Parts: sequence; C-alpha cells; structure tokens
Amino acid sequence: MSETRLVITGLGLVLPCGDGLDAARASLAAERACFADLPEALGMGRGAACTAFAPAGIIPPMQLRRLDRLSRFAWVAAHRAFEDAGLDTRSSGERVAVCVGTMSGGSEASEAFMRPYLQRGPEGASPMVFPNTVANAASGHLALAFGLKGPSATFVDRENAAFTALEQAARWLHSGQVEAALVLGADGLFPLLLDLCRGTRMLDRHGLPEAGSGRGFLPGEGAQAFLLERASDAAARGARPRATLWGLASRSAAEPSVEARSRALMAAVAALGGATPEHRVGGASGLPRLDVPEAALAAQHPHWPRAVHPKLLWGEFAGSGGQLLAAALLRQGGRTLVTAPASSGAQFAALLEAASLETP
Repeated sequence: MSETRLVITGLGLVLPCGDGLDAARASLAAERACFADLPEALGMGRGAACTAFAPAGIIPPMQLRRLDRLSRFAWVAAHRAFEDAGLDTRSSGERVAVCVGTMSGGSEASEAFMRPYLQRGPEGASPMVFPNTVANAASGHLALAFGLKGPSATFVDRENAAFTALEQAARWLHSGQVEAALVLGADGLFPLLLDLCRGTRMLDRHGLPEAGSGRGFLPGEGAQAFLLERASDAAARGARPRATLWGLASRSAAEPSVEARSRALMAAVAALGGATPEHRVGGASGLPRLDVPEAALAAQHPHWPRAVHPKLLWGEFAGSGGQLLAAALLRQGGRTLVTAPASSGAQFAALLEAASLETP
C-alpha cells in the first residue's frame, strides 16, 4: 500500500447475535457459548439468522417494503456506520464511494421472482421484486438513500468478497478520487441457499462446526459496514478513528489446489511484514478448503496468538468476510492480523490496529 495512512472511522453491524457493537462484543467474549443461543435458520438445518433485526425508524416504510432482506441489512449497517463516523452524507456525499462485497446478493430476490413465474407463468412475475435480483441492488439502494455520488462497485465472491471491496476502496482513496468510502459486506439467508448447501453436503456434521473439525460450516447472514478515510481527512474533520489499516495484501494461487492456496495465503501475510501480531482473526469455517490454509499458516508461526474465528459464531455468509474485519475492530487495542482464505480467487491478509471503542 502507499504511504497514505487509511483509517476506519465508522462501524455499523447487523449480526445474528443482535444489532450494534455491544451485542457483537458480548458474543465474541462468550465465543463458544453463543452456539447454545443461535436461532434456527430459514428452512431446514441450523444456521445463524438475524431474527431480532428491526429496521423500523431507520428505513422509511415505503422503501422497506421494496427492499430485499440483504438490502435491508445493508441500509441499517450503513446508517450506523455514517452515524458512528459523524459524517452527514447529505452535505458530503458528492465524493463518497460505495464498495460492496457479497456472496448471495440478488439471489434471494431471484428465487422470489422465479418461483411464481415458474408456477403461474408471466402473470406471476412481480415487477416490484425484479429490481432486487441483481447483485448490485444493495449498492444502488445505498447510493440513493444516503446521497452517495462517488464511484460504486459490487464484488460477488465466496468467502472474502468484502476484502476485495476494501482493496478497491483503498485504491480510490490513495488516488484521491474520493474523500471517503463505504465498504460493506452483506449476505442474507434464504431457502434455496440452504437447499444447495444441504445438497452439496456442506451442512453434514456431528457437533459444532469448529475450525479444523471438517464438520461443515454455519450458514449465517447480516451486514458489516466500515467508513474508510485518509487519516489526514479524518483528523481535519475531528473524527475519532475506530482503527488504522496498516496493511492489506492479496495473493492469487497459480492453481486451485488447497496447497497452492495455502502458499498464496502465507505470501499475503508475508507481504505485510514479519512482526508478531497481538491478536489474530481467522477465516476458517470447519471446511477443509479454508481450514487447511490457515492450519499451514499457524504451523509456520507457532508463536502467534490463537486465532478467533467469528464465522463459527456469526455464520459463514454473514458479509462474505466482513465479519472478520468487524471482529478485528472489536479487539480492544493492539495490532490484529486478519487472514481471509478463499476457496477461489485471491487470498487476503490485513493488519489493523483498533482503538478503544469506549466513548471518550
């Protein structure tokens, strides 16, 4: 990354454990105890659903009726991030970008649009649902809701799309194209998704889906929003950074094998420097495709602290990796290494230093 220092000044969370920072911090502190309280997901199979989500008072009723579940999560998380950062987008949205990372964006609405169509023909196709069937529907809703007129991008990937969004936002900020960027990871559960997961035996397990167990993963949903700014700009407007982004690196594997992806993840971490982190957040999920690269990394650095795995608490799809960044920001002080392995595409690593979340 260039010498321009980037900071995260706003954080907004919608998670299965509850909305807001207090619920997220309590769940991380409890770690495995959270499994006892996870709600049942939509359809069959156990998952981490946002059953207590309450957007009333944040999303106007008319817009609320038109939004898909993922866009509702994104709207509330973005609202809280802007509020947390003290940024009034009505007067400063001209140069604020939007970068969204998602795995399931548009899929829930596509199912809701296609099922009536297949059952009743063209008369069953709803024009109200159709606009949400594209993956970038959430970023469009956010731009309209908050008056954001900067560049916009949506990245669709599996486990770490939010990191790709963060990387793009950093490029825009380093180049001076924007003054701030809303980076958001969001995903929603819906019946077809869980049907697919069951059909591919991803939900097969006996016991909790802990890292390294090979017992499958925990489907989840939610949104995590981060307002990214240059440190100098944040200081000029008197904003209190939540965290400093000291480094972000990505490496792609030459081949799709798990061994090649393991080497790519280790190369991404090495690109951040050799300092020992004070905290560690990992992206393993109970499936070998992600557990093996992280296990190889841990074996290479046995002196590192034990990794926290928020995917095992908040769900695998809760923001396509955004939950990893959220967990890093919830660590009280010290530098946190975040590793975000993926079953395809780039392997990511980030180094963040979180400030105290206590109100000064």
